[in-house]
Amino acid sequence: MELTGKTIISDDVFAEAARTAMHQVNEVFQDHSKKGPLLGLAQIVTDKVAPQVIVRKNEAENMEGALGKITFELKLTLLYGANIPDVSRKVRESVAREVENLTGYKVERIDITVEKLVKPDLELTES
Repeated sequence: MELTGKTIISDDVFAEAARTAMHQVNEVFQDHSKKGPLLGLAQIVTDKVAPQVIVRKNEAENMEGALGKITFELKLTLLYGANIPDVSRKVRESVAREVENLTGYKVERIDITVEKLVKPDLELTES
């Protein structure tokens, strides 16, 4: 006997899966700050360059077993020198693969805004 019921996946789960997938792309800025007395300041600066993820779900209606479709709006900081179209393609592929594998939702669209470029030698570290 197979049990049935409704499974709801929070937007936060989709956002975390997308962030994890984005960090697999080397050219996407990743926070490497360490804990310590400058943690508060580092957190303020990092929040301005950390990837932002907006999730929009389109739930499937009247379809037994079908989940739904999802779109993302990503706001990224990339390392200076990265080829933006190439990185955008890599991010889209990585996010779609990760989200679809984890959730079963079909990724319909991923819009990307590159908000900032960070030079690799200026990555946040504790002094």
